Amino acid sequence: MKNIFRPVLFTILFFFIAGSLVAQSTFKEAKKNLKQKAIKEARKEAKKWEKKGFSNLPGDPPLDKQFEVSMIKQFMLDEKGDPLYIVTNGSAIAGSEGVAAANAMDNSRAALAGQIQSEVSALVSNNKANTQYEDGQVETIDEFLSNSKTLIQKELGALKPAIRMYRSVDTNVEFRYSIIYSIETAKNVTKKILKDELQEKLDPSDEQLNKLLDL
Repeated sequence: MKNIFRPVLFTILFFFIAGSLVAQSTFKEAKKNLKQKAIKEARKEAKKWEKKGFSNLPGDPPLDKQFEVSMIKQFMLDEKGDPLYIVTNGSAIAGSEGVAAANAMDNSRAALAGQIQSEVSALVSNNKANTQYEDGQVETIDEFLSNSKTLIQKELGALKPAIRMYRSVDTNVEFRYSIIYSIETAKNVTKKILKDELQEKLDPSDEQLNKLLDL
């Protein structure tokens, strides 16, 4: 019996190993292509902003390297083909670097909170039919989400810009920041807010919120 099954076993192992190697090769090739595409786009973006007079902050990587990291994340997709990250920008002009930098960060946070609010509202709207809520309950969630930007902004915590640049504008200075934020994290932040804020009105379960937010 051993002699009969041994060739079959070796054949199965061969195709399993071969398939695994092909998958690894395909993944490495895709990763390589992604990086090459990101490098190309990053150089274009860096040159565009440098022509406008922007440069990296002292101690930060050159702009092309900052854009490279940003582009790689922007090109990353999940199994459905949807982006894995949200990208937002904020800028500010002031008479001092400290004020301009702080205002640019505040504007970036506000832009991110607004983007999360928009993305999650669209998601909830699409998933209403798949979630077991009584009449009026999803509408209550819709209404809450439409006014949730401030709460989301507070819940974001500390953020580190992926791209930081600045330039002189007459006697002032302009700072521009870009933030890259995981969509999965954004959903969980919103879930926590919904859970906390709607507990008295709806007391939504984890299962209900997970269906609404694709978690």
